Amino acid sequence: MNQKVSFLPHGQVIEIKLEGKGIDEEMFAIISKQIKEYENSLIIKFIINLESMPLLTSTDLNYLIKSFTLIRNLGGELYIVNISDKINHVLLLTKLNTVLNIATSLKNALEHLK
Repeated sequence: MNQKVSFLPHGQVIEIKLEGKGIDEEMFAIISKQIKEYENSLIIKFIINLESMPLLTSTDLNYLIKSFTLIRNLGGELYIVNISDKINHVLLLTKLNTVLNIATSLKNALEHLK
């Protein structure tokens, strides 16, 4: 499966849907550029949807943290949704579940970001 990133608007919240086997430097560059462009439009609430990404490597985690930091530095909020059991286990082991905002569903994340 090729890597793909989509930006789906939900009012004043943008869903970043990731597909593929991981986040590489090119994908992260697209994500960070788009986040900065949305910030110029005063949209600073985001959801990263990992529904089509069953696993995360340490590199992927690094890019998630960079995305989270970028959004926080812009004064925004980020939720991560649709994580697999394996991703949840990694987040628990690394204690990133205490740092990253994780919602059980897209609907739940949208409610938190209202």
